[in-house]
Amino acid sequence: MIAVAVTALVLLVTTIVLWDDLDGVFERRPPVPNLSVWPQPPNDPHPSLAVIIPITKHTDVRFYRNMWMGNHGFTICESKAPGCSMVCGRKPEQTSAQADMDCLVRVAKSRFNETEFIVRMSDDMLVDRSYVFGIMDEYKASDTPMYVLSAEQTETGDVTSGFYMFNQALAKCIGGNGTFAERVAVGCGNNVKQVANDETKTWQTLYTNKNKYINLAA
Repeated sequence: MIAVAVTALVLLVTTIVLWDDLDGVFERRPPVPNLSVWPQPPNDPHPSLAVIIPITKHTDVRFYRNMWMGNHGFTICESKAPGCSMVCGRKPEQTSAQADMDCLVRVAKSRFNETEFIVRMSDDMLVDRSYVFGIMDEYKASDTPMYVLSAEQTETGDVTSGFYMFNQALAKCIGGNGTFAERVAVGCGNNVKQVANDETKTWQTLYTNKNKYINLAA
C-alpha cells in the first residue's frame, strides 16, 4: 500500500513538472471576449464619440473591436446576432435602407442623445482616426447642425454604405422620413453645415498602403 502511494505521488510530481516545462510551449486558450461590450478607456481624449456599425452574421466584429473605434464602437443589427449590441428590427413593409435609417435616427435621439458626434460606417470601411478626431476638434461645441458626406452620397442620397458623420445638434433636429438628406431638410431646415468627406482618409472595400493590401469586403 505504501509503495503504491509513493508511486502515485511520484507520478503526480512528474506530471506537474512536465506541465510547467510545457507551459511556455502550449499556450492556454484565452477566454472568449464579450464582443458586444466595448469598454471606454480611461482618459480618452475624445470620449464624446459613438461609431455605429451595422453588422450581419458575416461581419468580423473582432476586427473592428481591435481597430481604434473599438473604444467607441456600437454594433446594430436587424435581428439578434453574436457581437450585436443593439437590435433594431425591421418592419415587413420596410426596405433594408429604410430600416437602417430609422434605426440610426432612433438610437441617435435616445441612446446617444448626449454624445457630441456620431459616426455611421458600413462593415467594409476603414477610416483614419486622426481625420475623425480633427473634425471633432474643429466643430466641437457647435450649435449649428453639421454632417459629413461623400460626393457620391450627396449626389445619390444613398447612405446605406460607406462612412458619414454628424453632430449632436443635427441628431436633435433630424426628422421625417426618406433619405438622410430628406430627413435633415425636413427637421433642420437650411441652417446646416455640410462638410465634404475627404476620401483620401476613408477606404471602402479595399485598403492599400506600402506593404498592406487588405480586402475589407471579403
